[in-house]
Amino acid sequence: MNFGETNTLSGRVSKDSIVVECIGAIDEANAFIGLAKVFSRKEEVREILREVQKKLFRICEEFAGGRKVSESELEWIELQIKKLENEVPKMKSFVILEKDSPTALLSVARAIVRRAERRALTLYRNGLASELSVDWLNKLSYLLYLLTLKEGENFEEVHF
Repeated sequence: MNFGETNTLSGRVSKDSIVVECIGAIDEANAFIGLAKVFSRKEEVREILREVQKKLFRICEEFAGGRKVSESELEWIELQIKKLENEVPKMKSFVILEKDSPTALLSVARAIVRRAERRALTLYRNGLASELSVDWLNKLSYLLYLLTLKEGENFEEVHF
């Protein structure tokens, strides 16, 4: 049954395996990140998203059986987060993030990254992924949140 399998760096695996599920979620997130990049009005946001897309291929490489994510790759995302935390206002309440195409696309990408992170956690618990790669995805969802704030600037607050 060849139609139900795919190639990875570590060999053929079932298309419904947790490895392929995780890589697929990252692929979906990468597509939405690319859309957000195309629609973004801010060069700084586009540049970060472009680099994120490249780094997501590295994450997938690890999950496919290749080399592990490095400490320097985690440091890169932490640096981006630190810079953005100094540039965007801290939200004091819940806000509706989706106010236009770029912010909506970033929001969808963030949600898909969170799913990919849950799948990566399963890989980690089964010895198929490093702690660094799961941490990187966790930080990516926060980075996408910060980029959404940077892109949209003003948001509708939700009060209960």
